[in-house]
Amino acid sequence: MATFNGRTIVTMPSSPAPKALEPVSQNVVGASTNPFTGQQQVYDWNANWLELKVTMPPMITIDGQAWVDFLISCKGMACVFQISNATFASMIPASANVNGYWCLKTNSPQWSVNDGVVYGLEFEIREAI
Repeated sequence: MATFNGRTIVTMPSSPAPKALEPVSQNVVGASTNPFTGQQQVYDWNANWLELKVTMPPMITIDGQAWVDFLISCKGMACVFQISNATFASMIPASANVNGYWCLKTNSPQWSVNDGVVYGLEFEIREAI
């Protein structure tokens, strides 16, 4: 199997596109404040990555199951993937300096199923570094 930085590459479903994305830019910056003067010393570690909260539209079973299978195949944060849907890719901020590979942000993706329709499928991803 193909890998990226030692992590297995899995295939993301190509449709449907997400209903919404919430991007978050994470920056590794610390600061300590002098308790006597209030002056801060900032430690900029020059490291950052992009995270996205992905909300999918309501899906019928066949589409929803493909996305659930994808989330399971990611094995939490172990595997990486590329975004294959052009609409999805166009929703990512143009200023994001991403390498093209993503992984799940947590080891516990969740979804809900109601009478054969998958609703509220949300998951968080982050740039794989």
